[in-house]
Amino acid sequence: MTEKEKIKFVKDIKKFGEKELGLHFGGSFSRTAKDSFSCNWIYACYKTKMQSVLGEGRPYEFYPNMEKALERQKTLDKKGYDTYFYHAEAHGGGKCPITKEMLESDRARQCYVVLHEAWHSTSSLNDYNFPYSFEESSGRVVGLFGGIEFAKYLRDDELLRITTDQEKAWSLFAEFVNESYLRLKELSDNKASAAKFTKLKKELDLEAEELYCTVPESWEKSELKKKINNAFIIRYRDYTVHYPLAKKIYLKSGSVKSAMEAYSKLFVKAKTDKQAMKVIEKLNKENS
Repeated sequence: MTEKEKIKFVKDIKKFGEKELGLHFGGSFSRTAKDSFSCNWIYACYKTKMQSVLGEGRPYEFYPNMEKALERQKTLDKKGYDTYFYHAEAHGGGKCPITKEMLESDRARQCYVVLHEAWHSTSSLNDYNFPYSFEESSGRVVGLFGGIEFAKYLRDDELLRITTDQEKAWSLFAEFVNESYLRLKELSDNKASAAKFTKLKKELDLEAEELYCTVPESWEKSELKKKINNAFIIRYRDYTVHYPLAKKIYLKSGSVKSAMEAYSKLFVKAKTDKQAMKVIEKLNKENS
């Protein structure tokens, strides 16, 4: 595809999201980015705690310049923290341009990113009051299954194949992250030694290598090549922890649009984090 065709494809995904799913984009993906703009996040955790060093309720720092993000990561590495650098195609804060990273991604990934980020804009505009981890996990459903629905809408068999593979890859990846988190959290809660953390992280690296061989070709597969540490798991935990629940709600609903409507009503009465967790506990029991 030429660059012009790639830009059109991204805008076609956006049009589908707006007209068929009812998503709001907050001005995103309407123009191409300047060369200097990119989307970068730095995560940092203690080596023996499943806790961010960046502050309470602040798991990451965002940088629109990749070089500055990498400099920050080096500084945190030198301080002895576990770090993870995430370089992405877009952000969900509204008015995000079409980046060169977006245009370089495969079509399945483009579908996911465009629709997932629109879920953030939609949630913010409508004040859905989601806990952060539920918004990210449900956003995975919107992006992944929205991509599958878009492929069916286009009657594009190749796109359907790769978007279906993408969801399968994410499900396997999410299971790995959720299980890894629980094992690391157990060490953290028991105040385990640095040696025990190091041993477990090496085991997780080996398990990631094994999983890599079974996961379909996808962005998720490439992430399994990264070093597994506390920051990596903390970064993805918010995206994976409620994914099984969000997926079950989607499968019951029968479509992405119906699932989004269901999600939007879940936390209306939850005024505190504790109340939100009770909602999630109840939903897990109902969907077990």
